Amino acid sequence: MKIVFYCQESSPANKSNYLSVGASGTVSAVVLASHGLSILGHDVTVLNRSESGSFEGTQYLKTTSQDDAIEHLRSLGEVDVFIANGWAAEIFLKHQVKAHKRVYWLQNFIDQRPFVKAILNGWLEYIFCASVNQLGTWYRSPIFSRITRIYNCIDTSVIDGIPQSARKQKKIMVIGAPRQGKGFHDALRVFDRFALRNPGYKLYVAGAASLHGSATELSANGIFEKEYEEHYLRPFLNDPAGMPRKDLVLLGSVSRKEVLEHLGTTRVALQNPSWTSEPEVHSVAALEVQAMGVPVVSTFRGGQPEVVNDGVTGILAKRRSDESLVGALERIVRDDQLANRMALAAREHVMSHFTVKKIALDWERALTVVVAGGRFRGNFYRAIRSKIRHKLFW
Repeated sequence: MKIVFYCQESSPANKSNYLSVGASGTVSAVVLASHGLSILGHDVTVLNRSESGSFEGTQYLKTTSQDDAIEHLRSLGEVDVFIANGWAAEIFLKHQVKAHKRVYWLQNFIDQRPFVKAILNGWLEYIFCASVNQLGTWYRSPIFSRITRIYNCIDTSVIDGIPQSARKQKKIMVIGAPRQGKGFHDALRVFDRFALRNPGYKLYVAGAASLHGSATELSANGIFEKEYEEHYLRPFLNDPAGMPRKDLVLLGSVSRKEVLEHLGTTRVALQNPSWTSEPEVHSVAALEVQAMGVPVVSTFRGGQPEVVNDGVTGILAKRRSDESLVGALERIVRDDQLANRMALAAREHVMSHFTVKKIALDWERALTVVVAGGRFRGNFYRAIRSKIRHKLFW
């Protein structure tokens, strides 16, 4: 099968430099999904901002615009499946994409109307979601039978080479772009309340707004968007004397390898702890956290219940309050036996369900249906169960 992925996000990642760049979750998902399909023997090309070249069987063509993508498609000749994700969705509305089948891979919750129109008009033919919860938002759509779910994955082979401390530090990590849409200010507020009752802990933040190619001006430190820092973050960034806080460590946009190394000494991760911002669809960062044997605290929202096994690999807050998240952090850090059980279960959870090889097989099965022009008719009950579960617990 000849497959082309198109990702317009800002990180220039490929399989060769995956560990050495601070790639966003969307870019990471594309790199690993394409790599898995290459391993299975498919002819795979990725159009993104990486330099052109062949890396472990996958061809990369440097692409900085939609016009570049269309030109590359012409040069590649007949393509079985063209898959766009992230910001690349507009290519279906602005260009006539020449491919046997056209797919959009959703990594967020969006206005569905343009995509319904695109499918009904024949510009686009299928949609892949990254979680069942996300799939559930489409269950009333007239195009629902053309939509299916494929989870994100991580490269678990890189985890074994990262050292892990037998004795964890008083360290909590937040991983991802610290933006308003990710609810980063919620994480700071929760940590402040936690630190008042649990002195000595530090909050490490790995990521910068530039991970997602911020469209607005960045603040002086280059980590936050200027307007976001001024309106939401200023009370949290300095101590009462106006000096930078010593219990807040801003790592910025660091390499994935460095993030994993920090996780080796981390006690618990606070991932996407927000009920006011965008729901997390299927967090690659939360998968990496668990693969490193670190429990996750988050909210029972979006795709998080599909990523974190609540009560087993971490704790998902089911009440919309800071105190519920603070309480979850305290349960883990004050109970070494619970923390150790969760650490072991977290690693096993990822190794069993979210490896490149396993998810590549899911991709292959779904693309076989796509190429044959089939429909996805087994998703309705899964979507409804997910909707009901969220109604009950959130």
